[in-house]
Amino acid sequence: VGFTGHRQLEDPVRAAGAIGAALDFLRGLTADEWVALSSVAEGSDQLFVREALGRGISWHAILPLPRTEFSKDFGSGDWRGVEALLERAEHVSVSAESGSRVDAYLDCGLETVNSSDLLIAVWDGEAARGKGGTAEVVEYARAIGRPLLIIDAATGERRAENWEKLDIPEIALY
Repeated sequence: VGFTGHRQLEDPVRAAGAIGAALDFLRGLTADEWVALSSVAEGSDQLFVREALGRGISWHAILPLPRTEFSKDFGSGDWRGVEALLERAEHVSVSAESGSRVDAYLDCGLETVNSSDLLIAVWDGEAARGKGGTAEVVEYARAIGRPLLIIDAATGERRAENWEKLDIPEIALY
């Protein structure tokens, strides 16, 4: 299960609860193991990682840039927290070794979608505020028909898209 979401959240506690509930729902669909795929940017990415790890779900980190470059997007205290999370990742990959920073973030989001069977998105429904934003990743997932579980960033309400394409036998539609 891939993830994308906003860095800035009005109510991180509500978002974390909605992410956790979505993961619980997915785990109830099948006895098969889910693997979480995401970056570890501040905000909802880190909430997703913590919720997944807290449920015993393996996490594969996809970083937009090599660690040294990626660390420049954090304060030193925040980066120590990111490093602690990365220590818990089963696998860490980098989507872009070179190129522009904004392209790297977009590539990271696209790789997350391409590597997942389903994408969870914490999204406000608005257009992207920059290249590589949540809206662009959601639009890409829609364009390729990837199943989506969208969590409203303001209310925590969930809705599913392309659910019929989720390859799990005998699931009840969400």
